[in-house]
Amino acid sequence: MIAPLYRLISVLSIGMCCIGCSTSQPLRPIPNGSAAFTSYAEPWQKDLLQSVPPVYSYQDRAAWRQGSGTFHLILDSSTGTVMQVSIKKSTGHASLDVAAVSALKQWRFRPGSWKTLDIPVHFLIHKTHQEYREAVRRDQQQKRQL
Repeated sequence: MIAPLYRLISVLSIGMCCIGCSTSQPLRPIPNGSAAFTSYAEPWQKDLLQSVPPVYSYQDRAAWRQGSGTFHLILDSSTGTVMQVSIKKSTGHASLDVAAVSALKQWRFRPGSWKTLDIPVHFLIHKTHQEYREAVRRDQQQKRQL
C-alpha cells in the first residue's frame, strides 16, 4: 500500500516538473540597438577585467571638492595587474588624487594586452537631484548613439 503512494507522488512531481518546463518563455534575441552592442569608448575598456571605483569620501563631498585628472598606469603585462600609478594631471585636490590612485591600483587587465595606460578619473557632485537625473539621461542618450 505504501509503494503505490510513492509511485503516485513521484508521478505527480515529474508531471509538475514537466509543466514548469513547458511554460518557460523562449529567449528573445537582443536587438541591435541595445546596450549589449554598445561599442567601448576607450580601446582599453575591452581588456579591463576588474575595476574598483574611487572612494568619494564624505569630507570631500561635504567640502564640494570636484575635479578631473589623468593617471598613468604601468602594468605587469604577464599578469595584467597594476604595478604603479602616477599622477599625470591632478584633480586639483590631494585627497581625490589619493582616492583615485588607491582605486586604480586594484584594477586588473587581460594579461598581455597593455603595458602602460592613461586613465581619466572624474569626481563630480551634482548640485540637485534634478541635475543628477539630467546627467544620467544625457549619458544614456550618448550611449544609445554609440
